[in-house]
Amino acid sequence: MSATTRSSGTQKPDSSASGTASSIRDTAAEIGAEAKQEARRQAGHVQKTASESMSAFAHAIRSASDELASKDQGPAAQILAQAAGGLEQLSSAVSQNRLEDIVSDVRRFGREHPAAFLMGSVLVGIALGRFAQTTVAGATQTDRSAAERDAPKPYAGG
Repeated sequence: MSATTRSSGTQKPDSSASGTASSIRDTAAEIGAEAKQEARRQAGHVQKTASESMSAFAHAIRSASDELASKDQGPAAQILAQAAGGLEQLSSAVSQNRLEDIVSDVRRFGREHPAAFLMGSVLVGIALGRFAQTTVAGATQTDRSAAERDAPKPYAGG
């Protein structure tokens, strides 16, 4: 089928072809808008979860800092307190700001408090490592339990 028709030596677009192209553009625009909306929804969920996790982690670091301070470990306690403060600020920023603003804040904090930033980075790495180990161990245990439950039982006699 031709996308154009001939009449009087001029070419005009075939109305069914232009209607199809328009329909395809409209459908693509709808799909794009839906994908963008879903991505924003997912990003919001991830942002909320990350903020809550960072807040809980900051609380744990603050507790460690308080414990060290009570044992006369001033310098270590101060570094941990700074790291906890930075994580609390980051948690607040993550829950309230756009991604571009968050990256800018993290860079600024790293320049202003390099020791706390480094310590926080190490602690976040340790926490992520433990989280990954726990997740893998939990999944392995669940898989093992399901395999044992579903395995055929040997004939016990009779």
